[in-house]
Amino acid sequence: MNFPFFIAKRYLFSSKTKRAVNIISFVSIVGVVIGTSALVLLLSVFNGFEDLLLNMYNSFDPHIKITSNEGKTFNSRNIISELKENEDILYCTEILEEKVLMKNGNHEFIASIKGVGEDFNKMTNLDSIIVEGENFNNYGNKNVAVLGQGVAYHLSMGIGNMFNRLRIFVPNRESKTLLNPTSAFLSTSVLPIGVFSLGAEYDSKYIITPINFLQDLLQKNEVSAIEINLKDESRMLEIQKYLQTNLGEKYKVSNRLQQHAILHKILNSEKLGVFIILTFMLIIYSFNIIGSLSMLMIEKTKDIKTFWNLGATQKKIQSIFFIEGMLTIIIGSLLGVLLGLVLAIIQMRYGIIGMGEGNFIIHSYPVSIHYVDLIWVECTMLFIGFFASWYPARVLSKRLIKT
Repeated sequence: MNFPFFIAKRYLFSSKTKRAVNIISFVSIVGVVIGTSALVLLLSVFNGFEDLLLNMYNSFDPHIKITSNEGKTFNSRNIISELKENEDILYCTEILEEKVLMKNGNHEFIASIKGVGEDFNKMTNLDSIIVEGENFNNYGNKNVAVLGQGVAYHLSMGIGNMFNRLRIFVPNRESKTLLNPTSAFLSTSVLPIGVFSLGAEYDSKYIITPINFLQDLLQKNEVSAIEINLKDESRMLEIQKYLQTNLGEKYKVSNRLQQHAILHKILNSEKLGVFIILTFMLIIYSFNIIGSLSMLMIEKTKDIKTFWNLGATQKKIQSIFFIEGMLTIIIGSLLGVLLGLVLAIIQMRYGIIGMGEGNFIIHSYPVSIHYVDLIWVECTMLFIGFFASWYPARVLSKRLIKT
């Protein structure tokens, strides 16, 4: 058996002659367990919130989105026909967006009107996010719309006046003058038949209508985007690259992550910030390891001199106490990861810790376990433990041998 490991294991599990050393050793292990479990649990909660937000947005956004690099709109006829022949594509739909001014009595609001094709409901499951009224599937291409909850609020649209027609005004880009309101704006009316709720970014921005209605209003047959859902989402990057190569530089092909690049950066930055803060806390906990290891070495001064007189090298003596410190870190971090996992699974299944009072879309803190995070936590603890064990083992052993 390896001599340093054998002695280190004996020192770790045997009781010390001084009670203070036992207490400090116990406290150092408990500190590592608590710090590691807290890091695992908080990262899992952040993952839960991230997955919740992305799932909300993903229910409205496609896997791949095609837009034009040469203008706001483009003719999609040839592209759509090619996409529908692609076996990797489950659904594709044409999208036309435009800023509009909406008016309901004395209430006015500027929002984006999103004209969608027939497959949009299949892609987004729009019915699942409608909180009042109904979808426009049964209305064909009539002048009907589903409003975001924020838009409905600003226009004072509710159950009592849901079916009042809204006036819509859009700039007439063909008009040569803005002095004549009659020619400067195109206008029509639309019948609100439902209200959807997804998130503030969408609820206060969009109203959704059939694309034919918006094309008639704007007097154009072009689209501003083509949205695509794939049969196999795991091939998203591969198919994006294929489509970009085929379509050329005239078009921009964005995947789901690129459509919300800022959101991903914010979430990753916050998660990294929490990880760094808790890592500093673990570094503070590591001083307990340094303290307990130093006191153990002082207590074992006679053993150190005996090993030295029996021919043990300074490197082997250092290895004994280095391994002792690393065993403490390994045991504490593994127990901490296990405890963090157990607490995360309990929260995931039973939702013990609630969100408190308020109007939330969830009742308890969401949790999602990413096993890559567990590896990062364990590697971080081993890295911290390496220096916390190496320093006293190297510095103090030299002094104790010479005394």
